[in-house]
Amino acid sequence: MTPLAGHGDTRRTLLVGSIPAADTHEAVKLALSQLGPTLMCIPDGETGPRSQWVAAIISALRDNPALELRHDGQWSDYNDRPRYRVRRGATLDPDLLRLGYDTALQQSRPVLDRLVAEYGMEGAIYQVGVASGFDLALLAFGPAGALRYRKAFNVAASREIRSIRSILGDDVVFQIELPAELVAVSRAPRILRPAVARWMAGASVEPAKLAPNGTKFGVHLCFGDLNHKALMKVGKDCAPIVQLANAIAARWPSHTSLTYLHIPLAAGDNPPSLSGSYYAPLANLSLPADARLVAGFVHESLGQDQLREVLGMVESAAGRSVDVAAPCGLGRRDPAMARDLMRATRQLTDA
Repeated sequence: MTPLAGHGDTRRTLLVGSIPAADTHEAVKLALSQLGPTLMCIPDGETGPRSQWVAAIISALRDNPALELRHDGQWSDYNDRPRYRVRRGATLDPDLLRLGYDTALQQSRPVLDRLVAEYGMEGAIYQVGVASGFDLALLAFGPAGALRYRKAFNVAASREIRSIRSILGDDVVFQIELPAELVAVSRAPRILRPAVARWMAGASVEPAKLAPNGTKFGVHLCFGDLNHKALMKVGKDCAPIVQLANAIAARWPSHTSLTYLHIPLAAGDNPPSLSGSYYAPLANLSLPADARLVAGFVHESLGQDQLREVLGMVESAAGRSVDVAAPCGLGRRDPAMARDLMRATRQLTDA
């Protein structure tokens, strides 16, 4: 199985990351039983503390000797989070930042390997989600800290990416996850939006720039899904998504591969639009020929006929076939709803 084929072949599915389950075995078994060979790549389900995206990474920073906690938080919403500052005279050393991507892979790989063999999917590509350094620094330190410290987080991520590649070789795709970047572009005044998109795209591709030659990446644009609530509602159309996607594609480093780009066409508990005008800007999307476009619109608020209607509008506007997914990870749903969404996604591969 490979995510490298461009558009025009069989429609595939993507699980953005988290799956509501007690452990890796339960999560991956659910994914493979429902989506099986339609999956472009296989995540480990991001269960346990990782189910709330980067909350565990940010909370663990309190143990970093260079940092002091300014304000604690419990992640009940986007503002209720731990916030830090670098101690006077200290520096944020990337070598002392532990993001946990490589540790999680080492722990989950035996389970992944067993289940992949059980379902006859040898040769599958594994998927590892990686938050952008900008998002991590923004959540930990605020806007000024995002500008100052994003590189430290990206360097730490690149160390762990190299570690994972030493284990899996080319059989892994790293998914760069970009909610803050998309929200910034979407909230920017229209006249400033192109400039904001260019700047955010430059920050977004830093993990790929730091990666070894030949590393495979996917990109997950996102509006946030903390407690299944987005950072913002979607606008009147998807133009900001297209602007950021195009800017990322234009700045992508040539020594790594952009295998897919996932765009969110819904946000948290807000369903996708049933108006064709919302999707019209997809006509301006410009991706590399071998990059797959994944439309993230599978949502519990719509029935199967409505989902097929949205798929038709997306493909008509984009002028190409697309792969299908939910707007974000499923970890904030209950297991029954996650299963139903996977089934709905699988059914769309026959559309």
